[in-house]
Amino acid sequence: MRRILVLDDEALIALDLAGVLEDEGFAVCGPYNSVDDALDAIDAHAPDGAILDVNLGQDKTSAPVADRLGQHDIPFAFLTGYEQIDEKLEERHRDRPRLGKPFDRTRIATLVRGMLGN
Repeated sequence: MRRILVLDDEALIALDLAGVLEDEGFAVCGPYNSVDDALDAIDAHAPDGAILDVNLGQDKTSAPVADRLGQHDIPFAFLTGYEQIDEKLEERHRDRPRLGKPFDRTRIATLVRGMLGN
């Protein structure tokens, strides 16, 4: 079973996203709400893919997690409530797939399968 890391600081959204992924046959790594926890999880047992909220509150972003995933060639996508997302993303991550909040269950499943090449 393919493992998908979920990083989102909003517990209800993270749990809903995890439920969607599980319903689609994926194992969920997390969900995590902090950069440190997500980085520890990647180092302990690398996931097959990830969905990352861009803004994690208190002026923190998921950029360090995105960087680590990129170093390991692990595909990932961003999930965000921001319309002007390019202002929040570092330029090196602007070509990554992204979905807006609230998310559509079918689009999440399609996005993850596309990221993983299924």
